[in-house]
Amino acid sequence: MDYNPSKIKASYKKFYQIRKMICRSFSEKFYYDMQFELIAQALQNGDTQPAVVVSRKPLIISAYSDEFDAVVFLHFPDELADVYGLSENTRLAVSDIYLGGGGKTADDIKPGERSTGNFYDFIPVVQLFFGKDDEKIKKNADIFGDALWERVGEKTKEYAVLGKERNGFFYCFKNK
Repeated sequence: MDYNPSKIKASYKKFYQIRKMICRSFSEKFYYDMQFELIAQALQNGDTQPAVVVSRKPLIISAYSDEFDAVVFLHFPDELADVYGLSENTRLAVSDIYLGGGGKTADDIKPGERSTGNFYDFIPVVQLFFGKDDEKIKKNADIFGDALWERVGEKTKEYAVLGKERNGFFYCFKNK
């Protein structure tokens, strides 16, 4: 599959805004502050892939991976829909990090017929929520052709019936 490095600089201000919405205890805030570098690396080196807003309340984003030919649903605080003026079907870009080296495909990923089989999981990071330069980030959603957006739509409809979603912010820290 084509690798499109994101090359987006991370915004601690945006990271802090989301962390403030969802972290309650000091220790939880401190721990996630220590993980900022992971988000920054994903934005800089991750594979830019399409994503689309499925719903505003709850805020659910469908993030695609061409390596899996599949989507996963990410759940975020509803307030972010207002902060970024998101509506259903808003097109976005994510920076995907792939996890490989063997292993069973994550339970919430349903690989499509175009899956490469090279990885067992992926972690999508929504560029608009964590990156600097909103104009550049919004243009990243425009690099994908109509055929791929149609594919994302098909995969999103298929996935919706599964009733699964990931915590959009905390999923990448699930095994910590």
